[in-house]
Amino acid sequence: MIPFSKVGDVLRELSKLTDFIIIGDTVLDLELKRKGTESDVDVFITSISVFTDEDRIDAFSEEHGWDLGKTPIDTPRLMIPVDDEQLQLDLYENIQDFFVPPIVIESSLEKKIGDYTAKAIILEDYLLLKANAFRDEDEEEIKNIVKLIGEGKLSIDKEILSKHVEYFEENSNSVKDRLNSLGIKF
Repeated sequence: MIPFSKVGDVLRELSKLTDFIIIGDTVLDLELKRKGTESDVDVFITSISVFTDEDRIDAFSEEHGWDLGKTPIDTPRLMIPVDDEQLQLDLYENIQDFFVPPIVIESSLEKKIGDYTAKAIILEDYLLLKANAFRDEDEEEIKNIVKLIGEGKLSIDKEILSKHVEYFEENSNSVKDRLNSLGIKF
């Protein structure tokens, strides 16, 4: 596990390159008040582009001694040594089928990650993004969240879900159906 104190240090460095919002599994880690992350950190970048600013990202990575790779959708992945482990920091923006509606960005909240404060999407929007992507691992993650809600370890605001799902445009009905089928009723 990579402690959030170290993740916060990495995110502070990233903030020197671009503004961003945390969108991935780290959202759930923070909601559950975990001390660190077992997975990568997914961020949606908002002040540069993964495509038109590729040279800046390359130079930033090289300057920090971090390796640069690619995510499954061909956006940059920074691979950062942290103690004896490696933190993957995946950079995303809206491309092809990867879509984060503006309301998701606007609704993000500041969260403390170690000594650093970063914006992260809310749990309701995390669920909507998972239901929109709906890969096998996303379905399992939603089932896990439904279980945690049932145990009283998490709670969601269904009014926010109902409002925000509409911003997924042509996918909104599919997203609703997927969540309903997994136990999150609108």
